[in-house]
Amino acid sequence: MLRMLNNEEEVYMLEDPTLQLEQTNIQHAIIGEPMTSLSEILLSLTKTRLSALASVHSITGRSKMKKEELAEALSDYVTNTEHLSSMLLQMDGAEWSLFETLLQESSVQDNTIPYGDYAFLLDRGLVFSFFSDGQLHLIMPEEIRDAIRKADLPALKQQHGQHQLAYQYIVAASHLYGAVKVDKLLEIYNAQNEQALSAEELLNEVNEAIGRGENLLLHSGYIVNSYLLHDLDEQKINDWIAKVEGKPYYVPEQEELLRYADETYFEMTPQLSALQQYVLRELCKDQETVEYLIDDLQLACAKGSSIQDLIYEFESRKINFKNPLQAQQTIQLLTEVYNHTRMWANNGHTLVELQAIADGVKPELVKLVNISAADTVPKVGRNEPCPCGSGLKYKKCHGK
Repeated sequence: MLRMLNNEEEVYMLEDPTLQLEQTNIQHAIIGEPMTSLSEILLSLTKTRLSALASVHSITGRSKMKKEELAEALSDYVTNTEHLSSMLLQMDGAEWSLFETLLQESSVQDNTIPYGDYAFLLDRGLVFSFFSDGQLHLIMPEEIRDAIRKADLPALKQQHGQHQLAYQYIVAASHLYGAVKVDKLLEIYNAQNEQALSAEELLNEVNEAIGRGENLLLHSGYIVNSYLLHDLDEQKINDWIAKVEGKPYYVPEQEELLRYADETYFEMTPQLSALQQYVLRELCKDQETVEYLIDDLQLACAKGSSIQDLIYEFESRKINFKNPLQAQQTIQLLTEVYNHTRMWANNGHTLVELQAIADGVKPELVKLVNISAADTVPKVGRNEPCPCGSGLKYKKCHGK
């Protein structure tokens, strides 16, 4: 039986990431001695938990089954070699690594293993977690291990590598481009890899990625990052696609492209670095706050947000300009960042790049603007010392 945490323990847990990991794992664990038999484990679960597992696998007639019938149907399903193979191919890299470990050792004891590393396996009844005597155990039941050994593991491993590579391309392209034509992604993949994919295979991979919870959807022949869909109706999505239609794609080499599969990755341009250094030096000394600011500014630029929206990122963090000079210098740095950020509306090109390669009408660079400097910073009298520190009166310096 788990006890409730008191207020002091709750605060400590929030401040201690290791304790948070452990508590998350305990919440999803079976409390009691570890079991290794699949049939015993399933029968120990509540009917609600069994029904949830059956729903994941779309087992027909589950709503009318008794608990024992559900347990038997689940056991038959997850030990079926064909079903197992399909589930194994859907695993990501961390899940496959854990699967291989459990196949050899059957049990892993780790109180702070990230829940995301085994949630997929847990939700499908391939792995079960137990919490006993202060320790968390991950168990792969004997029947599942036996069933997996009947499959062609070397072939499955090779297939999994191909699936994982296609998955990384899909996610990376959605992060770099926002929306990418299925045909274009297929062209990029096949140009960069010896073993080609068919259009049908790529679409299957996209649907599997969507099924895994990736923020993606298919719309009018495009793979769309769902960040684009926030507050957008279908007409606006179509307008967006019309805006990128016909523009050339920025296509990096494979190594650079696949970096974008990490949703936290972005290109740290010299312009972003200059802005970060300025903010740390002049506006905010908190390293973590500034790192989050730069992250959000980069995403806002990639999405084509306005300069006013970029300034709001400062305001929302209470990073204030002390004088008009700071406001103007920040806006100048932001303008440079904006013009050198890879943008979704430009198929991954920066405005500077697209200007250089565009045929016909060239996109305009964002110009330096004096937005809200007079409204967001304290007024400086014309005869007062200039806040830049020059020693001159404001009217003779930056107030000219």
